[in-house]
Amino acid sequence: MSVEHSDERDGVPDGAQDGVQTSHRRSDRAAGRTGTSGTERTRVQDRRRVRWPLLGVAGLLGILLALTSVLDRSAPSLPSSTEAVADLPQPLLDEPVRCTRSDERASVDDVRRVLRPEGRITSAIVSACPRLLAGRDVVYVGEVVGDVLRRDGGAWVQVNDDAYALELGPFGAHREPLGFSSGLTVWLPDGLHEGLGAPGRHGRRGDVVRIEGLLLRTDPADGGGITVRARALEVLAPSTAVDEPLNVPLVVAALAAGLLAFLSWGWARLRARRRAL
Repeated sequence: MSVEHSDERDGVPDGAQDGVQTSHRRSDRAAGRTGTSGTERTRVQDRRRVRWPLLGVAGLLGILLALTSVLDRSAPSLPSSTEAVADLPQPLLDEPVRCTRSDERASVDDVRRVLRPEGRITSAIVSACPRLLAGRDVVYVGEVVGDVLRRDGGAWVQVNDDAYALELGPFGAHREPLGFSSGLTVWLPDGLHEGLGAPGRHGRRGDVVRIEGLLLRTDPADGGGITVRARALEVLAPSTAVDEPLNVPLVVAALAAGLLAFLSWGWARLRARRRAL
């Protein structure tokens, strides 16, 4: 029995089926190319959409930094915010001297020989060599700053003796950077702290006081810190407010920024209403 093979499958000749498959492959490749080019166009559009806002933000930040620098340079400044305290005792040493640990007793004795008689201690001298005057009567001059921490039997105060406390006054009215703030913790027994004025802070210089007392290198009442236990106190300059000059450029810049923000808000509201119509 013979079997005849037909060149047609489901009524479609073999040649026609090959042509259809080839056409399909060409269509797939064309569609792939079209999809790829469409994706690339979308990526380019996305980059453009992101690029300009980023450049705008960077430009705005640059303008703000430049404006801040200009306002800082144009701010009014005084030579000092308060008068320097006159007739202060000279420091015990012209420059702080650090004690060496290799021969500590000899080092401390050498430094004690050059101490200025009737001089005052400074926080820098005490910090450089705490053993130099530990357990001795001292004279200390500085500005009462921060808070008066009242406790049973007295009060703890921070007394600074840096250039801002004794020479220039609080930073702000003047813009002279002269190092960091520095001082010592002082214990004032009852009878010494009640007459103090408002402590120093921004916009105020506290009482500048002359203190006589005992220097403790490790005071257990202060957690082992260096303190001065006062026995006598004299106010050399009373607490006083410090007025800063009006910064006119800063006021103008603030008003301009407020006006710009208001106009931007109004413009956004107007656009929102037009879209809603």
